[in-house]
Amino acid sequence: MIIKELKNNRGYTLLFAVLVSSVVLSVGISILTISKKEFLLSSAVRESVSAFYAADSGLECAIKHDNDGDFVGPLTVAPSCMGGSVNIIPLASSGSGQTSITTFQVKMPGNTTTACAIVTVSRYLITVDLIPNVPVTSIESRGYNLGWDTTNSSNPCSQISSRRVERAIRYTY
Repeated sequence: MIIKELKNNRGYTLLFAVLVSSVVLSVGISILTISKKEFLLSSAVRESVSAFYAADSGLECAIKHDNDGDFVGPLTVAPSCMGGSVNIIPLASSGSGQTSITTFQVKMPGNTTTACAIVTVSRYLITVDLIPNVPVTSIESRGYNLGWDTTNSSNPCSQISSRRVERAIRYTY
């Protein structure tokens, strides 16, 4: 009688082992998938913060030089920020001399980073509450987590990459 009962339960252990191993495998795969997504998300946040810091540094550099009066008229010397000279793109002026636009690029300090910012300083006159010729300065700083290309001397903050992140800050006063 005992022998007959053992013969009827023969495949049960194999079925139970396959069931347990497939449950463990599916849990392992789901944990691996979640880990991969978390890694990609944290990497994207790190790159976004780097781009924002680059934009903020470019903005602070422009504010410093605007307070020094460097953006009144054509630039004769390259502004200096973060311990180094800043690459200047030629000054563009329009209209009757009341509007001036200056664009320059800033590379973040350090040999291991290629983060950079493209900063545009616009100075113009507007009429506010019937008061003519009120000076306004608008600074737009676009920061990139990577993109500084030393081989492109005319526009070094223009390297193309699928991992490039842009963050912008605009400040008007």
